[in-house]
Order: sequence, then C-alpha cells, then structure tokens
Amino acid sequence: MPLVFRLTIQLLVLVTSALAQGDRATPVIVAEVRQEPLQEEVSLVGRVQPRHSTQVASESEGLVLHRFKEGGQTVKAGELLFQLANDPLRASLAEARADYKLHKANYARSVELLATDAASEQDVRDDEYELERSRAKLQGIEDQVSDLRIRAPFSGHIVQTLTEMGAWVGRGQAVAHLVSIDTVRVYVNVPERHVPQIQLGDVTTIQITALGGEPFAGKVVAILAEGYAESHTFPIVVETLNPQGLIRSNMSAEVHFIIGQQGTATLVHKDALVNGPMGRSVFLAIDGKAVSRPVKTGLSYNGFIAVEGQLEQGDLAIVRGNERLRDGQDLRILRKHQ
Repeated sequence: MPLVFRLTIQLLVLVTSALAQGDRATPVIVAEVRQEPLQEEVSLVGRVQPRHSTQVASESEGLVLHRFKEGGQTVKAGELLFQLANDPLRASLAEARADYKLHKANYARSVELLATDAASEQDVRDDEYELERSRAKLQGIEDQVSDLRIRAPFSGHIVQTLTEMGAWVGRGQAVAHLVSIDTVRVYVNVPERHVPQIQLGDVTTIQITALGGEPFAGKVVAILAEGYAESHTFPIVVETLNPQGLIRSNMSAEVHFIIGQQGTATLVHKDALVNGPMGRSVFLAIDGKAVSRPVKTGLSYNGFIAVEGQLEQGDLAIVRGNERLRDGQDLRILRKHQ
C-alpha cells in the first residue's frame, strides 16, 4: 500500500476517534463553589394585623341622628361618621351663653364703678370670679355639643358600625370599628434560640400565599420582652408598607429572616447535590472530567446549600446533566450558571 494512502487512512482514523470521543462527552452546566459568611434563612408563619385599629367611641351622649358611613367604606381623618342629637344639652348651651353674657356685663360695670369709688376691689374680684366660672362652664358645654359630631380619628377602613339610626349613644360607647392598613404588621413567634440574632431594623421578606406569594419588603419594628413559656418563643413584629391595600387584616403571612452565624461556609447551588446509596455528593468539572466529591449538607440560603467536603472556592460544580454522571466521565461545559 502506498505510503501516502496509508497516512491518509491513519489520519481519518484519528479524526473519527476524536469526534467519537467528543460525541461521548456529556454536556453540562456548572456553577462556582462559593465561600461566604455563614447565614441561616429562618421562615416562620405569622398573622397580619393593621398598624392602627380602634373602637371609635363617643365623647358625648345623644340620639343617633345621621350615620354618614357604612361598614366596608373608607374614611379620611376628621371625616364625619355620626351626628348625634341632644336637645337638653343644647338648652344647657343656650343657658350657659346667657349666663356668661350676664357675668361679662357685671364685671365690666364693676370695673367702671371701681374707677369712681362706687364699687370695692372685692366686688370686682367677685365679679371676675363669676365671669371666669361662667366662661369655663360655657366652654365645657360647647365641647360636649361639638362632640355630638363623631369624626374619624385617622384615615382607614370602617370594619363595622356598632350603632343604628335612632339609637341612644352613651358617653364612651363604641360606635364603629376603624382600621388603617396603609401600613400593616405581621406578628410572628420566633424560637428563643434565634431571638438574640434578630435586631430592630433588620430587613425581612414577607410572602402571603393568598396574594400569590408576591414578596414584600419588611422591617423588624418590635421585639417583645416577654415570650411564651410553653413554646419557648417570643413575639416579633415586622412592618411593611401596603399602599394599595392588598394585604388585609388577619391574612396568614410567611416571614423570612436572614440570621447571621459565626464563621464562613462553603456553598454550592442546590441543584449540584446528587443523592446516592452512600449519601449526598457533588460532581466537579476538573480538566474536562467528572469528579465526585462526597459532602455533608448544612443550612440553606437563597438557593444555595452549605456543605462540608473536599471543595474549594471557585471549583466548578455541575448543576445540570449530573443525574447519571460517573467518575472520570468526559464533560463538555455548555455554560456557567450565574
């Protein structure tokens, strides 16, 4: 066989062999192994409560003449809720005004008479006392009459009205339940072992299943000093803005706390873990080959898992195509996961 022909055949065999080896290489996607400060994500379920909730009470007494708002409606601060009627109180107001007018005139006359020595200084002081007494009485009754108009103490939603037209309302009696949900609070019971790592102002994430799990940014605003002996938990209050009013009182909410721990951790993407008969492992891409590393798993955080094993920061852990890999198998890296 001619030499040229023989060399051509050998070259074709080498190329074919190389292509065949390339075809056998498993395509994979990789992600770098990280080394970061150790953090733990703790998720706890709590209950949404409005920031402001009150039973609006009447400061005066009277008959319900008008009801301006119904349950379920919104109201602005200072807006009228009820108008009461109290005829005896209005009669007392007229009497107090007349009494004040009389004592004001008496005092003015006493001052004039004092200038001509027709009245004594004691007469002037007595009339001044009566004037001030009538003024205070008039002011008190005017305030009571003004309180016949019951107004909203803050902007919010009327959950329920608690009295009807024509009903008699006593002083201090609740007439409406009003809540404000432009800002809401989630109350969660946190295990006592985590409480020391949570500080006022810490940022959290709140997810509400009823709203599709959309995340809301929260902030720790209160850590109660007394907990529950039975469960060894402490109430913590997380606040979030609710300008659109989507979050409603008594909704169930899941609060995610990021709690720092001492030291650092080696983190791999959660999809890098492979379960086998000998436990969990991670396949690394080293020099185009798959290399298995057994690991022990720890805390999870933001899609990554803390692991212990022969892994270093910057190693390429396989996150796609690792389901059926074997040690030493040829690899073809498609891309690096970000």
